[in-house]
Amino acid sequence: MRILGIDYGSRRIGLALGDTDSRIASPWGVLPNEGIELIIDRLSDMVQRDDIEKFVVGIPKPLRKADAENPQVRETKEFIEALRDAGFVVDTENEALTSKLAQRQAEEAGDWRKRDDLAAAAILQSWLDRKKKGGGSRK
Repeated sequence: MRILGIDYGSRRIGLALGDTDSRIASPWGVLPNEGIELIIDRLSDMVQRDDIEKFVVGIPKPLRKADAENPQVRETKEFIEALRDAGFVVDTENEALTSKLAQRQAEEAGDWRKRDDLAAAAILQSWLDRKKKGGGSRK
């Protein structure tokens, strides 16, 4: 099954592609966040063109309860609900530390612009690894 990993941001959306056979996630690009309707249109095209069956969206899991519903968390949850309302199959993955990992990888590659799709790849790889170990879906 082909899966699209998504690192949702208010300005940019990182994408990664992976599948359950190879269990490898690869950075796949970045979309500008031009509003949910346009994003859903672009993702619909990708689903049809590339036979994508599921999305895995990173969601922040704040360490402090006071941060549990910060604006980024709310915006990401709204995005996930919009995807589901559009008929997409969506799972979530904790994106804790993926941004820092992606930033370090982008610095090592000498290209900070890659951090969003590298973060999406880290999110998707975490999900694939958890599935390999028998972990269930997260809603």
